[in-house]
This record gives sequence, structure tokens and C-alpha cells, in this order.
Amino acid sequence: MDSLRGQLLIASAGLLDPNFARSVVLIAVHGEEGALGLILNREMSLPIRQVWSQVSEAPCERDENARQGGPVGGSLLALHDQRPMANMIVTDLVYLATEIADMERLAGSNEGRVLFYIGHSGWGPGQLEREIADGSWLTLAATPDHVFGDREPITLWQETMIEVGRGQMLSIMPIKHPPEDPRVN
Repeated sequence: MDSLRGQLLIASAGLLDPNFARSVVLIAVHGEEGALGLILNREMSLPIRQVWSQVSEAPCERDENARQGGPVGGSLLALHDQRPMANMIVTDLVYLATEIADMERLAGSNEGRVLFYIGHSGWGPGQLEREIADGSWLTLAATPDHVFGDREPITLWQETMIEVGRGQMLSIMPIKHPPEDPRVN
């Protein structure tokens, strides 16, 4: 299977695991050793400034809430749109910061778009591929709007499900003018 880096995993309606039900996960790393992703639609009611004081003594200018990246505990991570602070490239316009110096620069400024995550989602070798084959996940290429758009959590899941359905419909039927929402056709 090709790398899923930069793809969204959209939980199928049948995925009942409470860690991932109705979630949209951005895959940041995927290879033979497994995969690492961040849940895009799980905002916490915990201001990043409160978390930041436990991570660094550097100032934090961000007002956003932290996000739950997934059920795997770990260090703080940041998705952002500022290439100079990219420790990993997720897509052409979405980057991941894992090093404290880069996260300090991101937290200390109001420039650009930044989302801070506590924890992440992880899969062992071949696990994600099996889950996709079993129908637990649908995939879609991620865009900056998916990652940084201001949507309610359920809305992101619904909109990406519609995008996947529309893409599948177009792949099997040569429709000249497809509807925006295939459910209303």
C-alpha cells in the first residue's frame, strides 16, 4: 500500500470504538513501521496557555484550546502552516512541529494557523491497512481547510463523508453535473 501521509481517515458509520467514533484523523506518518495521526475534530475545553505553562517557560500568545490527538499519550505536537518551523511535512501546506524550540516560536506568535495536540493516534505495522480493508475507515486527501477550518466536530465528519461519497459516485458514474450533496439527488 502507498503511504497515507497527508490523507484523512474518516471513521465509517460502523466504527463504534469510542476513541474514534465519528472522528476525522489526519495521517502525519505512515510506513512499514505503522502510522501516526491526529484527530482533527476533538477539541478539548483546556486552553493551550494552561497546558503551555507545563511544557515551557517561553510566552504563549495563543488563545485556542488544546486538542486530543488520540488515545495514545505522549508529548505535545503542533499542526501548523509555517514551513520554517516544520519538523515534518504532512502536505504541501500543513506541517507538524515536534521539537520544543519550534513549538515555542509557534506559541509565542499569533501569526499563521496552529493547532496544539495532546497525544496522538497510532497503528502498528499493517494494522491501519487491515482496518481500512475491513471498512472501518474511508480515506480522502487532506486540505488545509480540512485541518484548520472552523467547523463543529460533527460537521467536519459529515462534510468529509459527503466528499468521499461524491468522489465514489463520480468514479462509477459519468455524471456531467454532480450534486454538491449526493444524498439529495
